[in-house]
Amino acid sequence: MRKLASLFFFAILILLTGCNKDDINDLNSKYDQLSQEQQALKKEQEQQAALLKNYETLLNALQNKLTIDAVENTANGYSIIFSDGSNIALTNGHTPVFTVGDNGNWLVDGEDSGVKASGKDGQDGEDGNSPEINIIDGFWHINGQDSGIKAEATDGNDGLDAPSITDIVVLDGTMVFTFSNDTQITVPMEQTATFDYSNGIFIINEGWFGKESGSITFLRDGSNELETRLFSTANPQDSLGNTTQFATIYNEQMYIVSKQGALVVANAKTMKETARIPSFNTLAGDGRAFCGVSEDLGLVSTSKGIYKLNLDPLTLGDKIEGITGEVGELLQYRQYVFAVAKGKIYVINTNTWTIDKTFDKGKGGLVVSKDGMVWSADGNTLLKINPLTLEMESIIMPTGVSVAHNAWAWTVSSLAASKQENALYFLNGLKVYKYVIGDITSLNSPLLTLPSGRMTSGAGLNIDPNNNQVVITTIDGWGASAAKNNLYFYDGTTGAMKKNIFYEHYWFPALIVFAEE
Repeated sequence: MRKLASLFFFAILILLTGCNKDDINDLNSKYDQLSQEQQALKKEQEQQAALLKNYETLLNALQNKLTIDAVENTANGYSIIFSDGSNIALTNGHTPVFTVGDNGNWLVDGEDSGVKASGKDGQDGEDGNSPEINIIDGFWHINGQDSGIKAEATDGNDGLDAPSITDIVVLDGTMVFTFSNDTQITVPMEQTATFDYSNGIFIINEGWFGKESGSITFLRDGSNELETRLFSTANPQDSLGNTTQFATIYNEQMYIVSKQGALVVANAKTMKETARIPSFNTLAGDGRAFCGVSEDLGLVSTSKGIYKLNLDPLTLGDKIEGITGEVGELLQYRQYVFAVAKGKIYVINTNTWTIDKTFDKGKGGLVVSKDGMVWSADGNTLLKINPLTLEMESIIMPTGVSVAHNAWAWTVSSLAASKQENALYFLNGLKVYKYVIGDITSLNSPLLTLPSGRMTSGAGLNIDPNNNQVVITTIDGWGASAAKNNLYFYDGTTGAMKKNIFYEHYWFPALIVFAEE
């Protein structure tokens, strides 16, 4: 009997031991799960704390009329630095909601920011120091003035909930906050704020004639977001001329030529204006193009010939003798400046300032190929000029193939040269052709065809010097369709589309310029 009892208790001990192991494993599992939940909660609390700090800074900037010293792109959104040294990091994809709590404080995503929505130090309107932004009778009031922007409620009670922020854009010297009800509030930017445009693509825009002057758009390397109105952002009190058709970078300065109005020079990296000639078209003629000749001298073509341009300080110089009427593109190469006019190409010697040769061909385009030859175009004929002998060779292209030319109003030609290989690219309607120099059969078929329903304005095409991509700007047509823009990137070898960026507004793109050139 004693032996049976011992066996019974031994069996019970084994069972208890097994239960303890299961319990311990279960406890360990629950502990791990709890630890993970605590880590996630801690991370969420840290994120909420960071967001709350951002919103407190933003509200402080709005209420205390702070200006913006700088705007920097980050991997996830924007970093905005205010004039008092404070900054906020705004992450793409998060839409904060501002509401007013029972205690009079701003609530951000339901959290008390500790910032009063009205008044100062808890005393509404005390000693005239009213806040810069508050809600009165259901409308935003800025600096005591009714903005006319309704602070729409999400729960049906007007004036208690503000609409959420959906976008932030730098525009004409201000930071524009767009809300979910399509209304906007702006914060002034310090005029000394600077931006770095060292790496990327500039799009020179003709402008919306009669409503907007020319403008400049920028796409940073690696980005899919276009930055608009660069010049007016950097120079809030100034504007470009009307019908801006040309720009180029020379000695780190961007020379921006419009058909009417001012000829403007800006620092290519910051877009801060460095010089201008007001009403240039009344002094010389409607502007066309610019090329640099030396550190202190350049040439500018007009509807009435070519003029020297003194660069430091910027002043209009003498007219080149022997050239009258409209002249378009200019190209400085070796000791010459090549100038293409209507049916002619002039070769100007920059040592003597005489015309060394005139070719009775040429309608548009002036580029230098990788092998050092100068190229232009005349309809379905490519023109090859040896810069040493000044001899021209005409290359007849296959039937139906020609370099697009605007016969009604001057624009830059689409003819472009690769810096990676000995090849030329150009537009012919919606088709892009690639001429591998020396191989006429390369023109038997287009490299690529743009999507139907599109059209180009201005030059429309350029070749990225760094990766040999074909970059093209298009609009959907005229009228309302002109507000629909696409920026295409194609492989320069295969013609495969690499990227397509859609954007809206009546920009009328004229020319693509690469910052790295």
